Amino acid sequence: MEHVDMSLIGSLYKLYLVDQQLRALTARLEGSTRHLDVQSRHAEQATQQHKEMSDELRHLQSQAALLENDVAAAELRVDHLREQMNSVRTNKEYSALLLEVNTLKADKSKIEDQAIDHLSRAEELKKEIEAVETHLAEIQRVKALAEKDLTERRAEVSDRLNELESERTQAAAQITPQALALFDRLADNFDGEAMAPVAQDDPRRMEFTCGGCFLAIPTEKINQLFRDSDLVTCTSCGRILYLEEDHRASLGTK
Repeated sequence: MEHVDMSLIGSLYKLYLVDQQLRALTARLEGSTRHLDVQSRHAEQATQQHKEMSDELRHLQSQAALLENDVAAAELRVDHLREQMNSVRTNKEYSALLLEVNTLKADKSKIEDQAIDHLSRAEELKKEIEAVETHLAEIQRVKALAEKDLTERRAEVSDRLNELESERTQAAAQITPQALALFDRLADNFDGEAMAPVAQDDPRRMEFTCGGCFLAIPTEKINQLFRDSDLVTCTSCGRILYLEEDHRASLGTK
């Protein structure tokens, strides 16, 4: 147990109150910041999805156009071959041209099916892109509200944050480095709850518990709290213990 100046518990409690207010305001800002970060990530994801789908649509349309060109070229070739068939002199030449025509017609049919598939997928993709654009517009709206909320909260608490940070610095300056290090560590571990009041569960039996973890506190710890030169911590959770004034007064009469 560290022996400290008799005003240490009072100084720590003052720091505790200021630190709680500072953490509460900071948590409000952090909550707004996290909300904005989430909306920003959603917007980025939706924007990326829109880009990928738009790229796919352009690729499908380009491929469909190429396939349509191939169909037109096949039709021209078939027309040319039919003209040749009208002027051939032998059955062998006619059969060869007919085979090429039939092959071209079969290939053209496959190409037309591919083009139709590409165009059908393109139409589906257009509808999906419209849905993404609607979703993205809503996300952008929510993101704008989140940005506005964060800006307003910063403006609202800026002055008070500066005041509390100054008060915390002044309060911390009154505490020994060892005690301050313990306080800061406990505050980080317990979300600002570095200190805990002593609760008396049964006055007749003199049974006490920690107001932080609600576990029993040995009687010798309570006795140490009446010695202002001692810094007392909970045996279970390690929080710095303190007696509220009315509680201290009632115990002091026993």
